[in-house]
Amino acid sequence: MNRKFYVALVAVFVGSILAWSLLPVGRIGDVVRELSGIPAIGALCLALYQIARDSIAHDRSLVVLEVQNSFSIGATSHMAIVAFDKHVAFSEEYVSSMFEILTVLFREGPCQEALDGASTLLSIRKRWSLWVTPQVEADLEGFEKALRKIGTSAYVVTNAPGSPGQNETVKGMYAQFAEVMGSKVMGAKEWDGKQITEDVALHTIIGKLRRVLGVEELTNLRARLVSQALQSKQQD
Repeated sequence: MNRKFYVALVAVFVGSILAWSLLPVGRIGDVVRELSGIPAIGALCLALYQIARDSIAHDRSLVVLEVQNSFSIGATSHMAIVAFDKHVAFSEEYVSSMFEILTVLFREGPCQEALDGASTLLSIRKRWSLWVTPQVEADLEGFEKALRKIGTSAYVVTNAPGSPGQNETVKGMYAQFAEVMGSKVMGAKEWDGKQITEDVALHTIIGKLRRVLGVEELTNLRARLVSQALQSKQQD
């Protein structure tokens, strides 16, 4: 707030107090003295109101500054840009390998190659571990674990036919296969009487990686900015 404004309020307050104290005592003087005190009260109330407004404006400016600093550190700093680029590179490599593995599973069904696929994905994740968040790692570990279960079960079924509990092994293997493929690929929301959870389905894992990268938000923002630019150009 302008410093002169506060100086003016102080001047009005002091002048009003002086007038109140210097006016003579008497019927007319008492009336004038009472009236002379009104500007002092008004100046005091206005000063308190303005101080409150200035305090709110100051707090708001601090919040805005904090947000700007957070944005500068979190979005435009060199480290943030490097981390984002690394995560993009990791996601592209990981998803590409996922599709290669699932193409084999889609063609062959549950098979031992799922073990090799899980190992490949694990090696990719470990190579980029510095740039992968703990939450993403936990999500991907679930997917890799499902692949290992498929591969291990397929190995048992192939190399130990007729072993005890083989029927249960086969059922578990196909149930896990359905979880990895997801209901969209399987064409049904249930498998062997149980609902497919989608927790480790391909589209679920890809969706989580997209959310970390903010793909949808960035795409929507770009579309909105392009639309605004076109509308502005048409108005011109």
